[in-house]
Amino acid sequence: MRSDRYKNTSPVSNERSTDQFVRDMLREIGFDRPWEQSCSDAPTYIYNALDGASKGAGGGRGKPEFVIESGGFIVVIEDKAAIDRALLLIDGALDITYPARSDYALNGAVHYARLFAERTGKRVFAVGVAGSETHHDVRVAFVERGRDPLVLAKVDTLVDLAEDTIVEYHRVAVLGELPREVREVREIRKVAAGLHEDMRNYASLEGERKATLVSAILLALKYQPDLIGDLKGERKSGFTDGEKVYKAAREYLEGEDTDFMPKQKTGALLDQFSFIKSHVLLNRVNKDLGGITPMRRFVEVLDRDVIHAVSDPGRSSFDVLGSFYGEFVKYGGSDGNSLGIVLTPHHVTELMAELVDVDADDIVIDPAAGTAAFLIAAMRRMFDDAQDRFKNDPAALRTRLDDIKRNRLHGVELQDKLFAIGTTNMILRGDGKANFQRHNFFDLDLHELRGDLWLPAEKRWAEGHGFTKALINPPYSQAKTKETRHLSELSFIERTLSLLNRKGRLAAIVPQSAMVGKTKEDKALKGKILAHHTLDAVVTMNPDTFYGVGVNVVIALFTAGVPHPDSKKTAFVDFKDDGYRVRQHVGLVGDGNERGRRAHLLSVLNDGELADTSFVVRSEVTADDEWQHSYFYFNDQPPGYDDFFNTVAAYVTWQVDMHAHGLGDLITPAGQTKVEPAE
Repeated sequence: MRSDRYKNTSPVSNERSTDQFVRDMLREIGFDRPWEQSCSDAPTYIYNALDGASKGAGGGRGKPEFVIESGGFIVVIEDKAAIDRALLLIDGALDITYPARSDYALNGAVHYARLFAERTGKRVFAVGVAGSETHHDVRVAFVERGRDPLVLAKVDTLVDLAEDTIVEYHRVAVLGELPREVREVREIRKVAAGLHEDMRNYASLEGERKATLVSAILLALKYQPDLIGDLKGERKSGFTDGEKVYKAAREYLEGEDTDFMPKQKTGALLDQFSFIKSHVLLNRVNKDLGGITPMRRFVEVLDRDVIHAVSDPGRSSFDVLGSFYGEFVKYGGSDGNSLGIVLTPHHVTELMAELVDVDADDIVIDPAAGTAAFLIAAMRRMFDDAQDRFKNDPAALRTRLDDIKRNRLHGVELQDKLFAIGTTNMILRGDGKANFQRHNFFDLDLHELRGDLWLPAEKRWAEGHGFTKALINPPYSQAKTKETRHLSELSFIERTLSLLNRKGRLAAIVPQSAMVGKTKEDKALKGKILAHHTLDAVVTMNPDTFYGVGVNVVIALFTAGVPHPDSKKTAFVDFKDDGYRVRQHVGLVGDGNERGRRAHLLSVLNDGELADTSFVVRSEVTADDEWQHSYFYFNDQPPGYDDFFNTVAAYVTWQVDMHAHGLGDLITPAGQTKVEPAE
């Protein structure tokens, strides 16, 4: 018999609380008035489908908790107050016979979903919700006529069932197709892989020059869209295909109508491009290419398959050039990981910009900018916010967008090839000034970077524009010796925080080891950070986030210029289940639930939504603590009847096994004398 000590309120009260929790989730996805219980206000075909559809044994009219129509699908929802009543599986299959369909949420929802599918011909998502806002278990199954129900991955929200997402959710989670974003990325990487082969076979280009060549060609095409027609394979000095490409790129950067950057920065970029003018194989007609030069071949490919993707506003958050560089790095031994260069996946750059809520008023910096992926993600959010804010004032919108492009995006990058790619990335996306510096972040004058002004008479600095948001993926594992200790990930974080205006926000993705921080130097840095800034949250990420690199990472969130209060409770989140899975021959892709998982994370961190301690723990911290979820986790969920039963069953099984093998009790109960087993 189940003990009442596990019940805080009456079953009716609990059921009503769960009902309200579901209503709130439906409201979040745009359904303010779902059809409830009798569905008397639903379309006739839904109302009629419930005739004789009761979950009970009597065969009366069915009364599902909630029903909605979304994107051509029916969604039926059943809920239960007890968290252990989400679903019941018998031999891996849902039991939809009575009483299981009455006692378990998903089982009941699938019961209704099967009738809807058979009687209406519609495709149906069945949702079972068990528990409360704090502790809940949300399960989904898909049902269509003539097929067995398909139980899908556990979800946290109903965001994937919204009108504008449910079709893609069905395509990925049910049909097993690749997400649209992944399909687009694969096409780009396919082009990059093909270019790699061509660059190696026809031009013998080394790895570090391939991405630089792509950058030069894209800038040239931006200036001269009909460039291909001028590439005729001439041998005369000043007229080679490479010289024509270089000239077009140079004129684009130095044009009177543009103001991309100071001349010294233009010169640094053109220095990276200069090799294309005289590279022999690039500019020699190749019979295997049908009598054209490799340079023309590469221009043709990029003009046909890439330039539109780089310039497409709808894909402006996708780092196309970074994807090219990442593909090229796979094949060469001179690039990448020896320098700690780990390119951040697209879905992570977007997530980090969301976590610190980048908007059109922000001034954003990435002090280890690489290919500018973070700045691209920030630009997209800033543009979207401006377009929403000024949708009724075209003149103000144009002014704000120009201000964002010219003044509000800043990057620093040390590596020459990454500087060229990142600068090109920003220019192609309309960043009119390209505030992108090739420099060592630790050698830069922070006052100059912040735009501060020295007032001699007052002997003080007047604050300049400063920075309100920072996004950073610092080079990993560079602080291996005493001489390079200042290059640690924590050092990057501390110095970046010093750049930000008071109450500015920083999101940093770093190895878990950086947040453990057990060395004397790490503890000192953590103490310095807490003395001047606030640690808001640490999010433990999917171990496969950097698939193929072999590093486990966290995202750390800080508020600058506000000393960490002793009583502050930092959020430590376990986000290892982020909705992304490694698929063979494809890599890391979303499983259809990634949008909902991200929405849940943002709701917990940005909106204060309650969540189980298995997901988030809020705790006071010190410099000596490990800044990660596993260090603070505790299980605050009261055990249910099933937990008790399973524990007792496991204990009895263990005891029987021990005695059957003549081992007796491994642990002697208190107050008893241990009896040794007979020989």
